[in-house]
Amino acid sequence: MTVYHGSNVIVNNPDVEHSFRSLDFGKGFYVTTVKEQAERWARRKADICGADKGIVNVYYMKEEG
Repeated sequence: MTVYHGSNVIVNNPDVEHSFRSLDFGKGFYVTTVKEQAERWARRKADICGADKGIVNVYYMKEEG
């Protein structure tokens, strides 16, 4: 399964233990299966942080079962 994370930085190794605050659904590292949603969040995060561009990180997760 392919999942996406929108940010203003490259995240090579996601770490759920270091969320900087409680988020909408609690502490964690949020991903989506919808690339466009990650792109929107990446642009928003870049705007919030004053970055030149957003980055969509892509992860491939092994599906069990």
